[in-house]
Amino acid sequence: MAISLLLILVPVVLCQTPGLPSRENVPSFSAKAITIYHWRDKIKTATSPDGKKKVAIEILEQNADDIPAKVLVETEQGELSTTIRFGLDTEVLWSPDSKAFAITGSCCGANGAYETDVFYILKKTLVKVELTALAEKAFGHPVRCDWDESRNVAAVKWLIPSKEVLIAAEIIHHSNCDSFGTFKAYVVDLNEPRIVSVLNQLETKRRYHDDLGEELLQSDNACIQHPERCLEGSYHK
Repeated sequence: MAISLLLILVPVVLCQTPGLPSRENVPSFSAKAITIYHWRDKIKTATSPDGKKKVAIEILEQNADDIPAKVLVETEQGELSTTIRFGLDTEVLWSPDSKAFAITGSCCGANGAYETDVFYILKKTLVKVELTALAEKAFGHPVRCDWDESRNVAAVKWLIPSKEVLIAAEIIHHSNCDSFGTFKAYVVDLNEPRIVSVLNQLETKRRYHDDLGEELLQSDNACIQHPERCLEGSYHK
């Protein structure tokens, strides 16, 4: 069954910042991901590496606190679907073996907060592994903010196909917090799931530069090396 792609306009106030990509279909977080819905562009599909599966989304009626969407997966056995609450600016990162995909998107606006789930395709079922809470707990609140807010959590790279994935947790890129736009990365074993390794921003850029999207590449390294230079909150005044 073919996926019907519908463009549905979502009445969301989108706050772009200079650090965020302005071009349509440029993945924000993973250079290898495929953008399937951008607030300024049409809905598209992400085809699996083996060419046998496709992912698209259909934006549903917006709620007060999220942007729900139906995830549509076309397989050889038929069409599967599920829902997510973070349908804005969604990007899909397929596992190289085509058995699973990560989907990253925003619940609230162009800055975030972004969330990430992994989906396994098992015959006629989609099995979801939620990664947002895991990353947020590990990242914590490393800096001071004018008000508490969630972190951006995004899939970056599959390290072991359908088994181990690199994700990033980023301080949302606006001046609410010190060192905004900086991040850490986590290697996640999806079997449990659990974090098996932590990388700081500098190490992540060194080891995985070619896998990072524009939003992570532009993060300010000076804030890691000299955090006193990146104090933004009103409490410092």
